[in-house]
Amino acid sequence: MELSVNVTENVGYITLVGQLWQNDDLISIYNEIETLLESNVQHIVLNLDRLGFINSAGLGLLARTYARMADYGGKFILLSPHSSVLEVIEVSGFDLFMTIVQTQEELRQVLRQTL
Repeated sequence: MELSVNVTENVGYITLVGQLWQNDDLISIYNEIETLLESNVQHIVLNLDRLGFINSAGLGLLARTYARMADYGGKFILLSPHSSVLEVIEVSGFDLFMTIVQTQEELRQVLRQTL
């Protein structure tokens, strides 16, 4: 799995490419999230448009990150989940409480409401 991170206007953006299931990848993402929080980002956006697979361990990471951001007072936003990943998120019921947007425009609207 490939991972890239950047920060713009107190929003941390993480892009995942490939498959999210290996422990080393989960640890890398967790460490990046911790680094973002230490740098005082207000929100984290996880771009999933190029992530083709996620397993239960990956879902656990999403749930922990969501809870951590809620405790922190920020938003955790899933951007453009690939259809197979979105299906897993929906079957798991995560779509009932997580913020999921499909387009950059939807993302801008959500961020505008929170910044």
